[in-house]
Amino acid sequence: MSRRRTDPILDDLTEPQREAVTYGEGPLLVVAGAGSGKTRVITRRLACLVGQGVPPDRILAITFTNKAAEEMRRRVESLVGAGATVKTFHSFCAWLLRRGIPHLGRDAGFSIYDRTDSLRVVRQIVREMDLDRDTYQPARLLDRISMHKDSLEGPEQCVREAIGFYEQTAAEVYRRYDERLAENNALDFDDLLFKTVELFRTRPEVLQQYQKSYLHVLVDEYQDTNLPQHLIARALQGRHRNITAVGDPDQMIYTWRGARLENILEFEEDFPGAHVITLERNYRSTANILHAASVSIGFNTLRRQKVLWTESAPGEPVHVLEFEDPYAEAEWLGDTVAEMFEGGVSPREVAFLYRTKYQSLPLEDALASRSIPYQVVDTVGFFDRKQVKDLRGYMQLLLNSSDEEAFLRVVNVPSRGIGKKTLERLRGIARRDGKPMLVTARNASALEELGTRARNALAGFCELYERLASLKCDSIFAFLKQLLRQTAYMQSVPEEDREDVQEVLNYFLSYAKQYDRRSPGGDLLGFVEQTALISDVDGWNTGASAVPLMTLHSAKGLEFDVVIITGLNEGILPHQRALEENPYGNEIYALEEERRLFHVGMTRARKRLYLTHSSTRFIMGREESVSPSRFLQELPQEAVQRESSRPALESEDPAVQFARQAQEVVHRKRTLRAPGRTGSVLQVVDGSAQNGIANGARVVHASYGEGVVVGVESAGKHQMVRVAFSQHGVLTLLLSAR
Repeated sequence: MSRRRTDPILDDLTEPQREAVTYGEGPLLVVAGAGSGKTRVITRRLACLVGQGVPPDRILAITFTNKAAEEMRRRVESLVGAGATVKTFHSFCAWLLRRGIPHLGRDAGFSIYDRTDSLRVVRQIVREMDLDRDTYQPARLLDRISMHKDSLEGPEQCVREAIGFYEQTAAEVYRRYDERLAENNALDFDDLLFKTVELFRTRPEVLQQYQKSYLHVLVDEYQDTNLPQHLIARALQGRHRNITAVGDPDQMIYTWRGARLENILEFEEDFPGAHVITLERNYRSTANILHAASVSIGFNTLRRQKVLWTESAPGEPVHVLEFEDPYAEAEWLGDTVAEMFEGGVSPREVAFLYRTKYQSLPLEDALASRSIPYQVVDTVGFFDRKQVKDLRGYMQLLLNSSDEEAFLRVVNVPSRGIGKKTLERLRGIARRDGKPMLVTARNASALEELGTRARNALAGFCELYERLASLKCDSIFAFLKQLLRQTAYMQSVPEEDREDVQEVLNYFLSYAKQYDRRSPGGDLLGFVEQTALISDVDGWNTGASAVPLMTLHSAKGLEFDVVIITGLNEGILPHQRALEENPYGNEIYALEEERRLFHVGMTRARKRLYLTHSSTRFIMGREESVSPSRFLQELPQEAVQRESSRPALESEDPAVQFARQAQEVVHRKRTLRAPGRTGSVLQVVDGSAQNGIANGARVVHASYGEGVVVGVESAGKHQMVRVAFSQHGVLTLLLSAR
């Protein structure tokens, strides 16, 4: 079907873009460099297929985040209307498994566990096996389980192939974890992919059904696919071979999530006869920014060769700045962005990026002291807040009465006087009888092992559950309002916290209203599934007039007028742990991924790019000299302006130097002393406090509520503990030694 240049689907496209959009049948790979219009290409291609007569419901488009899927859906509907299936990989697999998982002997009403839920299960298994928490860290064990699932290795295979005591024990944890999820009728994120591959392998008639349903499969961000995702894409296009993959090897930064660079580098081998189109024109960045980013990524060898170019003006040079320490770095940046805002730059167009989330504290200090609004995108996401998790827990239990984690989450929320000992006894009885905890609780009146008070409290919860289960609501918003009323949720919130909690609940109710508009009819399962699959960046309020602070990983796919990448030192970027503990055990491979991460950060900038580093950093409580990142030395001199803001300390008056350093130390700590009879008012929850407070532990503070430990350092006789609190953000507490 021929189209005139004035066709809105083809208008304003370059020749390579138009070739990709109008390509006929067969496998197609579009190598789209940063800022080259890949979203435009994939959405226009989908619209073009509809214009050529392909029914919209015969087209499947897959991307990686809810935000990207929503943007793609919106663009396609503006061109050709609704009808095409546009989903993330995980949401597509969840939708498919709701229909197909009974073929695997599982119930279609399964819960979807996020990492917090999964970690609770692993912690419980570690306790049951009486394992040393220092040797068998639950977070590390969960990472191993995820790695096995990404490699399509089931628990029985891992148990058979385990060598050595640690591997054998870790494999047994995996086996029990898999059993526990089956008992709870739950799947974790990795299971959504793993079980879909299993379904396709064991039930070819199911695969054939979907192969017939979709004539074209379009996959965005193909460089980020892991093995299961790659196999799912291959399986779906097996009959017609109409797959369009769009991606860029230079932006593959998720090896730690199982992404396989070879999926895109070896595309022609996996899809014989594939046509390859390369998009090299950049529409985003100035020439200097683009030149610096292109030269930097050119040091990598594992890539598809391309030369990005732009018709944009050279613009400002890339600013490379050196500071004495991270706090001097943050102070200068705070002053600089304040001047930008006075000059008319919008706060939402200035982004701070960093390698690890722990680097945000000095930046938060600097912005807060200047009353500059900011939002930290990737600490505790909105959907990880206690109040949201509580309400979702009720909804999950209503949908899946076997969900033990949901039961444990809500049975004493608000407080009903049901203590840990009661729940442990109840869990033991449920395991003995082979029944879910909720079913066991319904018969609590007959359980002599429990005291009268505990039996009455459990009976009260079960009565509430039955009332909630009988609710008839025509919208999720109406259901949530009833849920809050029936549980008397707000009545249990301390007076001093009510305003903050109500704000969280109002936002969640607003989110439910938006869901109702998109999916009228009160689909509780769909709502719970969507909130389970959302990511931190999906929940970022892009409309807020605030400076976003985020990791380089979270920034992928975004763009800003001004980008500031901080902490560019050896050991941070490239990160030393990434080089030493990468999944492939290959330092060169890991180094190239770190360079790709740097490339992704640089190419987020439209007009101005600042790259900053310091000469000293506090490491394990000590101030140490650090070197600038090797990536800074690889930048082309003609596109870069280098400056140093280090003070000449040797000529500084000793008294002035002491006063300055003392002020920096006070500013640096920004700690909140937490006295108490035991030396700490942090209480570890859902985990043993035997080994002290560790990263990932869930804790409760008397004043700040529930949070997650994100950093622990020794400070003489004390511990400095950074906690991401649900209501107060990340705070640092100085805890007395026990």
